[in-house]
Amino acid sequence: MATPTLNVRRGLLALLLASGVARGVTSVAAAECAAPRVLKSTAIGMPYCVSPAFDQVVAGQVQKVRADVRAQRQAGKLVIYASTPISPRGGGDEAVNLEIAASVKTRLEKELGAAAWVLDPGRYQMAAVDGQSPGGEEYMVMWTTVLAGDDGRGGDFDMAHFTGPGDMRAFFGCGREDVTGCLERWLVTRAATDARLQREVDARPERRAAFIRYYALRASSAYSKGAHDEWNIFVKINRKRALGEQIALFFDGRPASPAEMEVEISPGYEHR
Repeated sequence: MATPTLNVRRGLLALLLASGVARGVTSVAAAECAAPRVLKSTAIGMPYCVSPAFDQVVAGQVQKVRADVRAQRQAGKLVIYASTPISPRGGGDEAVNLEIAASVKTRLEKELGAAAWVLDPGRYQMAAVDGQSPGGEEYMVMWTTVLAGDDGRGGDFDMAHFTGPGDMRAFFGCGREDVTGCLERWLVTRAATDARLQREVDARPERRAAFIRYYALRASSAYSKGAHDEWNIFVKINRKRALGEQIALFFDGRPASPAEMEVEISPGYEHR
């Protein structure tokens, strides 16, 4: 049996080792955000490694989005945030994703009625700075600031809808049968009048296969880095709110369960 003194020594050793590991992890994390990029904190404690060159652009976009949200609030509307993947990561197409995001907004507003307004983030694209395009980190600083608000409680929003496979299939006009065939037919028809899509996707076998695979199997916010951060933002917001006053969370048209609403998922662009 270990003596009390030995137990104390073991405890102190474990504490020192843990502290050393923690310092090592912190150092590694800090080293990953190398100059000229800097760590930018947010009201809910989610930091991002961003380029300071976009500070003014981000601030301007935040003001723009807040003004639009404020106008809808003053009109008595419920405000819904629609999280739809925009990046082509995984085989998607950015231009098509922007169209899908717009279609989700239209469909949700029709479903929920005139008292609801859906914020489509695809409408708020940021301009390049000195030839450099903004990255996911810069966008997430903007959206974290907008969604959480200055106090981290997300007071401007009533609901968040995360786009899923059903939402995307509705855009393509696909049902529950022959999804890949439906996507093939959509691509052929669309490419006949869309020179860019024909050149960049339809005429390139590998890219075409990736397009079909993505929209048949992975077309969902579940595969989006930005959407992962957005989910965690709303989880953190809801933890600050009283039970019954949380922001409603939906995925693919269905309300999330209580367990889903309170569980964070793997980060996307958040710096950890």
